Amino acid sequence: MINLALSHSTRDIRLMGRRKSYDRDEVLVKAMELFWAKGFEGTHLSELVEVTGVNRFGLYGEFGGKEGLFQQALDLYLQGTLSAYRETLDAKPHGLGNIQEYFRRLSYGDAYHGCLMINTLTEQDNVTSDAFSAAREVYCEARNLFLKNLQEAQAAGELAPDRDVDALANLLSTVDSGLSIHGIVSPSDSEKDAIAAQVLRLLD
Repeated sequence: MINLALSHSTRDIRLMGRRKSYDRDEVLVKAMELFWAKGFEGTHLSELVEVTGVNRFGLYGEFGGKEGLFQQALDLYLQGTLSAYRETLDAKPHGLGNIQEYFRRLSYGDAYHGCLMINTLTEQDNVTSDAFSAAREVYCEARNLFLKNLQEAQAAGELAPDRDVDALANLLSTVDSGLSIHGIVSPSDSEKDAIAAQVLRLLD
């Protein structure tokens, strides 16, 4: 799971005639974890009420109901995901070392639910177009980071000049998303490492 460093600004709102207070960021984290585990379609508003501790009136008034809460929770997740991509794939100098380090750092951890970004893309028919577009944008940026490293590797002589770096970038993105799905079936870091090693050999 992505470690998210969040600010803690408590916001007070009036709910059902009584004054309630809650930490808005904590609500988003709890909602994100529920959506991550059950998906958008599989998560019900009653579950969000129970998990977040905010009643229906508050969820609609403050977050825009299930759809609005999902969008904000997804945005929070995507911020962390994009930071993780950039931390390794946008490190200088760019090249094959960044790609190797990225796959080395991948870990399934406990209670693995896949990647919320990929899960959102597979739920295209259920989520809003804004949510799908946000997930797609981060996916494409990650793909472009793979491409940037491949291009720099080719310029430095790490890759042969006749290698199709666009196709290789698509391959790496496909493996990256595929590993998130494979981890749901078999969350084994050793299996992940073996799969990544085979793919990285294609870059030699």
